[in-house]
Amino acid sequence: MARIKHGRAAMREKNGRPPPYSYRPGNTALHRFSPVVKLLALLVITTLVFLFDFYALAEAAVFLLLCAFIARIKPWELLRGIKPVLIMSLLIVISRSVVLKSPWFSPSGCRAGLLFSGNMIICFSAGSLLFSVTTMTELKDSLEKIERLILKPLVCLFRRSGKPVFMRAASKLEQPKLGFAISLMLGFLPRFFEIWETACTAYDARCGKKGIQAILTLTPLVTGRMIETAAETAQAMESRGASLRF
Repeated sequence: MARIKHGRAAMREKNGRPPPYSYRPGNTALHRFSPVVKLLALLVITTLVFLFDFYALAEAAVFLLLCAFIARIKPWELLRGIKPVLIMSLLIVISRSVVLKSPWFSPSGCRAGLLFSGNMIICFSAGSLLFSVTTMTELKDSLEKIERLILKPLVCLFRRSGKPVFMRAASKLEQPKLGFAISLMLGFLPRFFEIWETACTAYDARCGKKGIQAILTLTPLVTGRMIETAAETAQAMESRGASLRF
């Protein structure tokens, strides 16, 4: 954790900007909005853009631009850290456009590749916007609150039955864990970018080469660090008597 904080501080000193997918303090209407509603809006946007055509893509882009304006965030700042996604999108467009028979180019395949690439960019931007205006604590508390409200009638019903099996089930349901599990899972997104930016800063300090070589060098290092972070999180939870078993 100390290495992450040090790398994040070094990166901010370098460019004066926060890491991708990091919270930006503010008091705008979007900051004050319910975290659960913002999460549901993210799920709706990312689902609709994959179900419909370019029209849904354009409408989602306009909606995100409006939200960024409300949150006082420059729209292009939502795209920070998107370079790996753009490289993957370019490869997808090329693979869908080139065919193994004359005329060697497929307009429909190119169109499908561009649509998929646009969807990936919109999903990335929507996730960046969510984490820019919502803290993980707010999201976790809201999810747990809603989970308790949903499970409360079921807990009361089980307790009224008086049977040991239902009483044990009620005791487990009184301590919601699904919201915590979801927030923990989502929390790995901003953490990934923090670790990636830290690795990039260290790589640049050692005068590493740019381009594909940098991605091939950093990817296994970041993957390994993410695995270590997951293990550290699990150990910290176990030391506090927490468990994600339902």
